[in-house]
Amino acid sequence: MAKTKELSKDTRNKIVDLHQAGKTESAIGKQLGVKKSTVGVIIRKWKTYKTTDNLPRSGAPRKISPRGVKMITRTVSKNPRTTQGDLVNDLQRAGTKVTKATISNTLRRQGLKSCSARRVPLLKPVHVQGHLKSAREHLDDPEEDWENVIWDQDD
Repeated sequence: MAKTKELSKDTRNKIVDLHQAGKTESAIGKQLGVKKSTVGVIIRKWKTYKTTDNLPRSGAPRKISPRGVKMITRTVSKNPRTTQGDLVNDLQRAGTKVTKATISNTLRRQGLKSCSARRVPLLKPVHVQGHLKSAREHLDDPEEDWENVIWDQDD
């Protein structure tokens, strides 16, 4: 189910005024083009709190400040190989204690995805010896010969 936009303060105040004038919820809804259930919610809120303002919602505040979010986004953009542990340590030095999961969620909200570096096979001793042999064979070659080399396939 998609989120809907909140009604403007003006519309909410009109709903309360029409309710005080004695109109029914369904009549108010038809007149203003708002669902009857929405009208009922606004009227109950006004009766309980005597206001139609947006009340504070539940949920914990963000652990990382907007400035901290910019800092870690900038750090990751400059150096994509930065680890979550490095970012946790950076924020800890700045005075914010967070977990790697918090960092991951924050970066995801910023549109950045995590990935692991590709694993590259190490050279085996046989390959190292082949490279050394090839290098020794061509050690005394004149510089003009190297200008003509496009691809060296010696093992």
